[in-house]
Amino acid sequence: MQQPEQRREPRYALKAEAIIERASGEKLSAFTINVSASGALLELEQPPALELGETVTCGLKLYSDKPPQSWGTGRVVRLSECRVAIDFHCVGRPDDSAPHA
Repeated sequence: MQQPEQRREPRYALKAEAIIERASGEKLSAFTINVSASGALLELEQPPALELGETVTCGLKLYSDKPPQSWGTGRVVRLSECRVAIDFHCVGRPDDSAPHA
């Protein structure tokens, strides 16, 4: 018998361009696989040079003619091949800025 998922929030499939920004300022291009109010699963073209527990900031490219929109800050909770799971602890930024590609 399969165990029921124990997630804090429901997940929604969403494929959108995203930017992951490390504390060093390095920016990684990604695409969302699914999102929730408390986190996201993203896919990168190459295995990311991220560390479990690392704090990152994410932005979503919602409009083709605008830079990525602020999304949230969180920590890397899972790494698998080219995928990274981020658990948000702060959604949005106080200054409404976001990582720029």
